[in-house]
Amino acid sequence: MIEGDFKNSFDSIDHNNLMNLIENKILDRQFTKLIHKCIKAGYMEYRVLKHSLSGVPQGSIISPILSNIYLHQLDSFIINLSSKFNKDTKLKTTSEYERIRYLQKKYKRLGDMDKMSNYNKLLLKMNPYNYHDNSIKKLVYTRYADD
Repeated sequence: MIEGDFKNSFDSIDHNNLMNLIENKILDRQFTKLIHKCIKAGYMEYRVLKHSLSGVPQGSIISPILSNIYLHQLDSFIINLSSKFNKDTKLKTTSEYERIRYLQKKYKRLGDMDKMSNYNKLLLKMNPYNYHDNSIKKLVYTRYADD
């Protein structure tokens, strides 16, 4: 597991890069100008209006959306990386489990319900999967905001 933390994520977003990302996807220039104005609007601190050259206004309804737009590039990179990394992602059952399962089905087919029931009880107690299989590699990516 790798855990990362983006310090001051909202404060460090570059306005020009963000607007380029937005303008590449949204063709309505009036709408993109409105977003640009929201970013440049600044914020109030101790009754004083302050402007910044980077970051999105924290507390604004649009801030999480803009942050997600900005971090979408990271998401795309990691998802592409995981598709190349993942290998045989389905767990295989153990040979012992398969053997007992075969015997359970055999005695069911023969009509010997006592033996079938005994093997069924064994199956319920067993762990069917080999969790130490080295042939399986899987990358799972989760990004979330905690603020």
